[in-house]
Amino acid sequence: MRFPVRLISISILLLAIPADAFADGRNRISIRVVDAQGDPVADASVVARYQQIVHQNGKEFRVPMELAAPQTTDADGRCELSLYDVAWTLAGVHALRAELKTEEIMEMVDDAPADPLAREQFLQALYERGRRFRSAYHLLTAKAKDEPQITLQMEKAIKVTGRVLVNGKPLAKAFVTISSKPTSMDQLFSRWAPELTDDEGKFAYYSVPGDLDRARIVVERPKGNRSLMLEDVRSKTTSDGLHFELDTRAKDYTQGDKL
Repeated sequence: MRFPVRLISISILLLAIPADAFADGRNRISIRVVDAQGDPVADASVVARYQQIVHQNGKEFRVPMELAAPQTTDADGRCELSLYDVAWTLAGVHALRAELKTEEIMEMVDDAPADPLAREQFLQALYERGRRFRSAYHLLTAKAKDEPQITLQMEKAIKVTGRVLVNGKPLAKAFVTISSKPTSMDQLFSRWAPELTDDEGKFAYYSVPGDLDRARIVVERPKGNRSLMLEDVRSKTTSDGLHFELDTRAKDYTQGDKL
């Protein structure tokens, strides 16, 4: 049984920092990750990226590249990033802490009840826990290298549920992406991932909190792809997140778009 963890992000944005800001040898950044209560978060993965501008065939491409070797926070929620000596004007750090680690999930699967019904309920609850995560964002300036420590306080992911209809009927096997207005962060990390609808047009997953008011629907079929972009999408607040009812019309979809 698969337990996908949405790697949707705890990030620190480094904007408009001079290319030589870390060229004096003091290119180490100390980070501490804590939860909402201020307790340290251990085993959070931390990845740094910068945006590299590449020119090819007369066109300009902005490509996210690794800025430092990936790190993992220790028992006190701390880690240190050694930034590479490269030129950049946009960079950031992404950290992730799933509620359960892969090895923890596997151990719990081994201890699942033998009774079929109890086992199914146990695995479903475990599946939900395996998808949950915590995240945080922090804007970093060039003075960060002079700070003794940068503390990030995480927020829990929210559960996003919904249903897609086309001309009043459920849209099955379509990819739905619910997101906020794009920011510079999205040029470095894919915070919003598509989710596949089931046979009833329903979807459910965990997402980074935010002003989730945009939806992109992509339908992949042998005769060609069709897609629809929606803005100012309304949602209903649930006990653990947001619910979306996307009632669409077939004539509004355009042809040719991909994920």
